Amino acid sequence: MLLLAFGALYATSLDAYGMLGWDESEYASLARSVARGQGFTISGKPNSLRPPVLPLAGAASILVCGGASDRVVRSANLVFALLALVVVYGFAVRHYDRATGLMAASALGLSRTFWVSTPQFMAEIPFMAFFSAAVLFFYSGVYEEARYFRWSWLCWGLALLTRYTAMLFAPLGAGIVLVALLTGDEGARARFLSWRFVLAPMAGVLVVTPWFIREQLTFGDALIGVKQSSMQLQVYMPGVSMPWYFYVDSIPRMLLVPLTLMLLVGAGWAVWKRDRLALHCLLVVAGIVSWFSCYRYKEVRMITSTLPFMAVVVAAGTTQLLAPLRRWRAPVLVALMLAVGAVSYVQSRPVLETVVSLGYPSFRQALDFARGHTPPSAVLMGASRPQIYWYTDRQVEDFPDEAAFTSALEHVDWVVVVNFERGQKAYVRDLVKRLTRADEQAGDVYVFRDARFLTVLIRAELLRRRL
Repeated sequence: MLLLAFGALYATSLDAYGMLGWDESEYASLARSVARGQGFTISGKPNSLRPPVLPLAGAASILVCGGASDRVVRSANLVFALLALVVVYGFAVRHYDRATGLMAASALGLSRTFWVSTPQFMAEIPFMAFFSAAVLFFYSGVYEEARYFRWSWLCWGLALLTRYTAMLFAPLGAGIVLVALLTGDEGARARFLSWRFVLAPMAGVLVVTPWFIREQLTFGDALIGVKQSSMQLQVYMPGVSMPWYFYVDSIPRMLLVPLTLMLLVGAGWAVWKRDRLALHCLLVVAGIVSWFSCYRYKEVRMITSTLPFMAVVVAAGTTQLLAPLRRWRAPVLVALMLAVGAVSYVQSRPVLETVVSLGYPSFRQALDFARGHTPPSAVLMGASRPQIYWYTDRQVEDFPDEAAFTSALEHVDWVVVVNFERGQKAYVRDLVKRLTRADEQAGDVYVFRDARFLTVLIRAELLRRRL
């Protein structure tokens, strides 16, 4: 019932943000190309950066639904969101009780960042599901049965093929092993010497090997995607630096204030009772937050993988502290989560209803126009390449250096100029100054604007004559 309720809730926001953003469009374009049998490509060019799980899930959704659209690809992320809830519920039930499982799933599902991220066709939600499963299965392998190690590494492989930050599994796993050794857990020591522990990483290796073989054959470097990913935060917006406490300060916005207070209570309970699972969840949260706090540039989405672990701590502390209430515990827990749900609705719905992707609506209108008024063979040039390709389904080229622009115009039909894309080269905006009202009247220029954004479609032949 809880899954059905969350599924219905999330389904109402699949049209949020107006249109797909840059990263979403890149994933969606890959999904469409895979569904068409065109390989892991965007506009006919192989992609080295994006891991395959999310695009493949989008491709499956396209094939099942019989067509590609924003809602279709985003529905794949809705499934991953429900999977993340199942993971948290399952582990909380196994280690505590059913009430704690329901509480943990509710805390995760109602957290502000989880809710507003679910409609986005991005890797955060599926990564959250696979990475939390990998860590929690590893914990179960250390403290319960060694057979869980292979499930841990299998989930790690899927997490790595979703986001390369799954590499953090290594230090986090080492931390769990170290804690077990320092606390003198004899059962864990024996499991570390078992063949199941030693051979379990092969499950992960088998999952990721085909992808790295593809990277090697296509680009001559099996780790090209890992290398590109590792540099993104270091080179992005070089003039911007956030304080070291940015992520700690962001937790109340990620969870909601009531859940943050419950997290603090749960952390206190875990220390007081020395609850092993809750303490390990806090260790994982601290490890992830500490790692990304070392980067100059910070984004909340980089630490969303902490949400399942925080949800477990929230639920364990709350349900166990209320255990003495016995038959009154269930009504109190329901009342608590209804109150949290009300707060989440008040804070999350405005985001889903008013926040839009850069360029919307005029950029989307321009791209829909281009798709309807150009032949399938048309070639467009623009800076927002993934979005242009996704919405027009036409081949797209990026703007070259200014010296090569005139010659590049020989190979394109339309040029797309916008006022919001940071990656658009500086000389491009000046192209608009060469246009006249007569050009619009002649059908060589089409202008789409709203209160914030401007998109101009220019016939390449016109620019060739003017330049």
